Parts: sequence; structure tokens; C-alpha cells
Amino acid sequence: MSKVTKLSLKRLLWANPWGFAIPLLLGVMASVAGVALLGISGWFLSAAGLAGVLGLAHGFNYFTPGALVRLMAILRTAGRYGEQVSAHEHLLGLLKTLRLWVWDQRVEKDPANLHQQSRGDLLQRLVSDLDQIIRWPLVVMLPWTYALLAYLGVSVVAYLITPSLLLPILIAALLHLILVPYLCGRYASHSVHVGQILGTHRRGRFVSLFSALITLTIRGHWQTYAERLGQLDKRQKKAEVTIQQAISLGRLASYTVTIGLLASFFYLLMDYQASTGELTLIHGVQATWVVALVLSVLAVNELALPLSQSFVAQGQSQVGIRRLNQLHSAKKTKETPTQAPLAPITQIELTELRGYHLSSGLGNAPITMSLKVNDIIWLQGGSGCGKSTLLAAIAGDCLSEGQAWINGEVSQLYDNKAYQSQLSYLPQTPYVFQQSLQANLRLGALEATDQELWKVLDAVALGNWARSLPQGLNTLLGAQGRNLSGGQRKRLVLARLLLRKTPILLLDEPFDGLDSESIKQICHTLQNDYQPQTLVLISHIPNPLSDHAKTIQL
Repeated sequence: MSKVTKLSLKRLLWANPWGFAIPLLLGVMASVAGVALLGISGWFLSAAGLAGVLGLAHGFNYFTPGALVRLMAILRTAGRYGEQVSAHEHLLGLLKTLRLWVWDQRVEKDPANLHQQSRGDLLQRLVSDLDQIIRWPLVVMLPWTYALLAYLGVSVVAYLITPSLLLPILIAALLHLILVPYLCGRYASHSVHVGQILGTHRRGRFVSLFSALITLTIRGHWQTYAERLGQLDKRQKKAEVTIQQAISLGRLASYTVTIGLLASFFYLLMDYQASTGELTLIHGVQATWVVALVLSVLAVNELALPLSQSFVAQGQSQVGIRRLNQLHSAKKTKETPTQAPLAPITQIELTELRGYHLSSGLGNAPITMSLKVNDIIWLQGGSGCGKSTLLAAIAGDCLSEGQAWINGEVSQLYDNKAYQSQLSYLPQTPYVFQQSLQANLRLGALEATDQELWKVLDAVALGNWARSLPQGLNTLLGAQGRNLSGGQRKRLVLARLLLRKTPILLLDEPFDGLDSESIKQICHTLQNDYQPQTLVLISHIPNPLSDHAKTIQL
């Protein structure tokens, strides 16, 4: 799918049509075989019983219909298992398509807005929406197709009995396949949408509750927060009640349609004999075929019942599609000009530079400073004065105001690839990927040898720890480095940056959570084997680097 295409259920369905065709064909085989199994069984049992009554049992062919019954049972079972396996394979492909689409939208976003798409509540919503969307083919499209084809099969049997049965079958099909699902959806569509949105909102509320429970209790706001949660629960319960009422009414309507269809069969096929007062089948209609038709209709009813609640998955999928499309990024009308290669940076002059975050506009006070080769700059200031924002602005990771000269020429810092290729930036909360230890390190230098990896791990005081791991460099790290301590995570990312060997190194609280020996080791590394040409750091911890640093107070 194109990275600028808006999502729709139709586009998702056709994103991998062959992957959907296999479970569809297997499901059709299983559904038709299930209907045929009941129909043939009914005919076989009725015909065998009739043959016994008439004394024709010795000449009755038991083998052919018995073999057909066995064949239909095998096809139904094999089809269902095959459908489940292939359908889940298709859903995994669909999930992959959706995840890539979401990633494409993030790539198209201005980097200054990316933090807004990394919030916990938004990520929870994305997971919920993706789960609902990938269920749509299984609980909406496939059941409707099975019921339609089953009705076509029953129509063939009815036509062989008498063409007059086709009209009530057509009416029942329209009611089962279109009218009942439509009316159920109309009745509860709003509740489905509200329930889906509230569900995600409530999950976010409950997650935030556990992190804020102590604060709420101490400050006496727990009762107010609990009342809000109670209100959400009541709204959610009200929506669920409406949905369940619609499902129950839909199932009742489906049963009523089936009963009405069977009643119409008997009305059209039975003939009242006034002389004897008996009901008999009309001329030319065989009772065994009528039994087969009735049992087939009951099988079709089982296939049509899920349609009365398909509106739930339909509505939830539509909500998920609509909310995912909120991430859609319009195609850029102007191509970003190609940035000319930048000569090795020897000097950066900043005049009244103010870094700020797009969402809040908050940042540091304007500052004028100079960065030159062999400089070690130590940024200091009180908490909240904007030190980290200024460092991110120098790194080109957030927006800034003011002017910047690189090698004597006016340049922009934000999103300047040529400039950023010559610096490495360690934020306060660095990211560790859910990959192996060596894969995380090689993000800094793809061609790095194992020897180089061990060397840089020793340089940041992680070598002994890494050697103690059973799988060494092949150790798989948890998502966002959850199985690492804060200090280990920061040192691992620092090692990744050192492998880049860029002339400029920007470090935000690199010693936070480290013991004195580890701090000494890292400082020795930055002054010797991995010494950058220019170093800018923020640290509230005194360290050997500060003895040679030029202090800038914010």
C-alpha cells in the first residue's frame, strides 16, 4: 500500500487478495460441505427408512450416499482447520501491512511532532485499533460469504424439488444477509462506536491510576478520580447493554426468518385432501428430498446467525480505521532540497539560540555561545531552565530560533542531515531496541567487528557484564531495554555512539545512575581512545571532564 494512501476496509482486503482467497475457498468448502452433510444425511436416513418399510432394503444402495456423507464430514473438518490456519496467516500479513502503514505515516511527519505519536495512551489506542481491524475479515466478510453461498446451494436443491420454493428462499436470504444485519447496526451503531472509544479511554485511565494512586490518596483526590472512573464504567455498561440487546434481537429475528421459511415450504409443498382430511405432499415431490431441504435450511440458519452480530466488528473496525487515518500525512508538496556535503566542522557559532518544543513552546532562554575544536563545554543551570532542550536544539532534534553559523556560514540545525551526520547525541532517555546486544551496537557502525564491539564495551565499563551473559554479544535485549538498569542502558547507547566516531559529541546526563569507578572509566575513554573533537555535556555530577571544561550557565 502506498505510504500516502488513506486506509479503508476495502483497500486492506485487496492489499493481499490471494492471501485472503485461500481461507475463503477453504471456508466455502467447509460451509458447503456442512450444509450438504445435513442434507444428504437427511435424505439418506429418510430413504433408508422408507426402503425398509417398503421391503426394498436388500436392493437399496447404502454405499454411495454413505460414502458421500463421510466425504462431506471429512471436507467440513479439513476445511475448517485449513481455514483457521490460512486465515491466521492472512491476518499476520494484514497486521504487517498495517504496522508498515503506521510507520510510513510517522516517517512522513515532521520530526518535531514525533514525540506526540510516542505517548503511552496513543500507543495503547493503536494496539486496540489494530486488533479490531484485523478481525474484520474473519467475523464480517467470511461469514457473510459463507451464508450467501449456502443459500445458493439450498436454492439449487429447492429448484430440483419445485421452482415455486425459490421466492421464499430469496426473501429469507435478503432478510438474513442484508436487512437483519442492517437494522441491528442501525440500532446499535452509535453504542458500538462509543463503546470502542470508551474502552481505549478507560484502559488509559486505569493504567494511569496505578502510577498516580499514592499521590491521589495523599492529596485527597482519590474519591473524585474514583467517581470519574465510575462514570466511565456506567457509560461503557450502557453501551454494552444496547449492543447485547441488538445482538439478541438480531438472533431472534434470524430464527424467526428460518421458521417462517420452513413454514412457507410446508405451505407450498403440502396439499390438503378434503375427502380424507389428510395433508399430503403435492404430486411429484419426494418426502426424502423435503427432509434433505429442511435440514439444509437449518444448517444455513447456523451460518446466518453470526451475521446478526457482525455489525459489532464492522463498527469497531470502522472506528479503528478512522482513528488510524488521523495519523495520515498529506504528501509533501515541496521536495526537500538536496543538502550539499558539509566540510568537517571546525566551528559552530550560536547567536540568541533558543530551542523549544513544538507542542508546548517551552524551551531555554536565548543564548549566544561558540563551539570549537578541542572544546569541552559543560552546560549548567537549575532544573527546568532548558538545558536538555538547548542540547536537543544543538543536535538538530528540536526546533530552534536564532542564528547558527557552521564553519562561518549561516545554516539551520534542525533536521539538517549533513550537519547531524557529524555529531552524536545522547538524550536523557536513550532508546534500546529489542534486538541482540551486538545488533544494538552495530547501529552505530554496521561493519564493526566483534573485537571492536568488545573494545567499546570495555571503554564504557560494560565489558565484564557482557562477558558474564550466557550468550554474550548474541544476548537478546528486552523492548526499550527493560531488562537493563538505567545506567546500563545509558552506557550501552553511549557505546553505540562512540562507534560512530563523529567529531562532535553531545551528552545529556551521561553519568546519571553510575558509580564513581564507571564515571572515571568513561571520562578516561572520552579523553583518550574515543576522544571527540568537540564535547558538550550536561551533568549534575562532578566528574574528571569538568576539570577541563568551559562552563556555560543558563
